[in-house]
Amino acid sequence: MYWIRHLSRIAPLALATACYSFSGGGGLPGHISTAYVEPITNQTTRFGLSEILTQELLDAARDRLGLRLAAEGDADAIIRASIQRYSDDAVNFDAREGVGADVFQRRVTIAARVEIYDATRDEIIWTNAGLTGVGEYDPNSETEDTGTEVALENLIQKIVDGAQSQW
Repeated sequence: MYWIRHLSRIAPLALATACYSFSGGGGLPGHISTAYVEPITNQTTRFGLSEILTQELLDAARDRLGLRLAAEGDADAIIRASIQRYSDDAVNFDAREGVGADVFQRRVTIAARVEIYDATRDEIIWTNAGLTGVGEYDPNSETEDTGTEVALENLIQKIVDGAQSQW
């Protein structure tokens, strides 16, 4: 039952991920074959987000964009990001007068600013100050971490999509 209930979340992510199996730099400019991912800054109170997003960006640069990871001084491109906002809101609930509400569905939203800098040509090749990743979860059977995980994956996919769309 678990897989059936969550198939609507898993299937789109699996399909979206399958579309990004590039090799040799994919759609990036030909001179970019290495990348450095700066440690992500976190301007929210949600602990641990920057470490998770940094690791996921490292994995995406290598696995989805086909780049080799390098030290900052040796990289052709530098990926910078800052987590600007984190929220966990009730989106489906039944309000009860005087007692509160029964919450059936919650949504985690993570907003970030992302920039890809071409170190070889000394120019920003892609930037987006308002990327958001969203992840919904059932608070009766899942934790906020489930929503956070889906929101981060959604955010990573948008970064990969945005970077690829520029070339």
